Amino acid sequence: MKIAVYTIALNEEKFAARWAEAAAPADYRLVADTGSTDGTVEKLRAAGVEVHSISIKPWRFDHARNAALALLPADVDICISLDMDEVLQPGWREALLAAWKPGTTRLRNPLEIDIGPDGVAKRHFNSSRIHQRFGYLWKYTIHELITPAASTVEQTVVTDQLRIRHLPDDSKSRGQYLPMLASAAAEAPDDDRLAHYYGRELMFHGKYEEAIAELRRHLSLPRATWKAERSASMRFIGRCQKSLGRMSEARSAYLQACAEAPDAREPWHDLAKFCMDDKDWQGGIWAVHRMLAITVMPGDHTRDAKAWGVGPYDIGSICAYYAGQRELARTWLTKALELAPNDPRLIKNGTWILAEK
Repeated sequence: MKIAVYTIALNEEKFAARWAEAAAPADYRLVADTGSTDGTVEKLRAAGVEVHSISIKPWRFDHARNAALALLPADVDICISLDMDEVLQPGWREALLAAWKPGTTRLRNPLEIDIGPDGVAKRHFNSSRIHQRFGYLWKYTIHELITPAASTVEQTVVTDQLRIRHLPDDSKSRGQYLPMLASAAAEAPDDDRLAHYYGRELMFHGKYEEAIAELRRHLSLPRATWKAERSASMRFIGRCQKSLGRMSEARSAYLQACAEAPDAREPWHDLAKFCMDDKDWQGGIWAVHRMLAITVMPGDHTRDAKAWGVGPYDIGSICAYYAGQRELARTWLTKALELAPNDPRLIKNGTWILAEK
């Protein structure tokens, strides 16, 4: 079977050689360049990658990706959409061919994100950007998805043996995201996914009143039935209300988020953090206990790394200390220090939480 790795690029010189090397086992490597002015094109071509120049006006991520997909040869069987800041891990081709059974149209695999200094991924979620050559197209102006055509009968396989790592350039601007999401949400006002992403982006930009309105709109949409994402919108409303100093409204939003998805750690984490900041020590202890009782991590974008690492023990140790539960505080801080032994704030906390008997 012939495998193609493809993507779009704009001024990705620092990632070009790494991308080309990781994708080298593919039969085809193709990049649609959208106007790079650095050495991206030259580095890719030097590594043997096929590069085409495309122009998309007005800019849409889905149109650009569809243009790249259309440039792939017709004899390709399997396509891997791999962004320039993502890296296929060694052995990926063998893992793909082992998982891809006759009749397969799409594959789901782990995308590892939040890579720590020790090289360990703090979290991952299941990606589904490996697909058959025909019968798929990209949709959405931004936060685009590869979607089946109306005539495609999907047959998806899942493997955890093919892993991709996201190693981004955190210095790159997200400035275009907000106006693009605003345009996308206006273009498809009934799309719950876009409403959620737009509301979240408004929150990131500190536009709290607008974010609350959009996130509430998301929750009101008929298709907004996915509890994990609904809970995330409620958590974001809580963060906005807290930032606006509306503590009662924030608490209500966090409690609603927990009720919406009680088996997810994330809402309990945000509630625990809120309780700690509000000096509700017993409430924080309760939320941390609820959080630690949940052991199954979500495999989607609603996962928050803080809820699955040191966060619960850090918050819990502070709440327990001020609630007078000193033994519990020491237990939780000891665990926090095991997970983050070099964190200067946790070390400082240890001077008063662990020292007191």
